[in-house]
Amino acid sequence: MLPSITSEQLVIFARQFNNVALLTYVVPLGIGVWRWPRLQPVYRPLVWLILISGCLFNGVLAEVGRHVWHNNIIFLQLATVTETLFLTWAYYHAFHSARTQLILLGTTGVFLLTYLLEAFGINSFSQGHDTLTHVVQSVLLIGAAVAYFEQTLRELRNIDLGQDPMFMVSVGTILYYAGTLMVFVLEKPLQPQPDLIWIMYIIQFVLLITLNCFYSIALWHGYRKPEQPNDSESQQYLKA
Repeated sequence: MLPSITSEQLVIFARQFNNVALLTYVVPLGIGVWRWPRLQPVYRPLVWLILISGCLFNGVLAEVGRHVWHNNIIFLQLATVTETLFLTWAYYHAFHSARTQLILLGTTGVFLLTYLLEAFGINSFSQGHDTLTHVVQSVLLIGAAVAYFEQTLRELRNIDLGQDPMFMVSVGTILYYAGTLMVFVLEKPLQPQPDLIWIMYIIQFVLLITLNCFYSIALWHGYRKPEQPNDSESQQYLKA
């Protein structure tokens, strides 16, 4: 009979798994730095995302804040804001429709207003939980990913989708932000049970590793120029 796993053991595992998940940022970062001279400008925001949002805010500073100051909320908030801005930057240049670009800018503005309202109005800065911000972030980025899928279908491009960097980013984006949304929504109600929060974070850590795998694939193929539509119907879509 297999021994039962206690909640204390799961918490210990979750804390160690957190470190493993954060270390996976090194893989796409290394590929991005190596490929940087040949990397297309549209994909370079991904490298900044991994370096600033991932390694700096979500990794080094968040862990220092947690262990030294016992408060890393401000760094996690900055990670949320900057990763959203870097991803929308990449999507803005990947979209070929002016209307889609305009909608993306508008929803990004809504995201920033939501963050400022929640951080400085609803909660005390660096103290509260940015649940609304995460909800708007998820809707924004999942919507951008779906819009990129639609663009790919409309343009009928002759390309292996596994070698399309933004397609890989979009797959990873949907998996990560759809999968972690409930984790962030439930985080505040579960504050009286910190051990349960750590166990719940295991889902986020698995999805973060998955996301970094997709970032790695995207940056590996980032030297390829973005495909342009090749028929008259797609050209009409560009003007939409």
